[in-house]
Amino acid sequence: MHRRELLATAANPDARHDYLVELHGEPAPGTRLTLRYVPDRAVATPDGVAAYFGALSGTAAAAGPAGPESLAVAVLDDLNNELIPRWVEITVERTLPVPQRVVIEDRQPGWDNPHLFARMRRV
Repeated sequence: MHRRELLATAANPDARHDYLVELHGEPAPGTRLTLRYVPDRAVATPDGVAAYFGALSGTAAAAGPAGPESLAVAVLDDLNNELIPRWVEITVERTLPVPQRVVIEDRQPGWDNPHLFARMRRV
């Protein structure tokens, strides 16, 4: 099974509203991954995300010097294919060999919610 297929989804309980989902994990020792997204029709299930983070361990550890960048892009592609969120942001943080933080985001064409973004910046 491809790691992307582990991202089990459920129907969004109310797709009329924009809300932020934030999930954290450590796919490899010393590598922290944060997923933030505004769902459209589907939300990720907690069990699916846990299994997905487990499957990422090889990707995070084996990515070498470009690890955080390649991991962030891989996760973005996977979430865009399985969840098709209105907006998504992936943050990968690694402490060794030097502290590094990579942030990548994407959104559906034409989607914007300035009020939600303003609240997110304060958190």
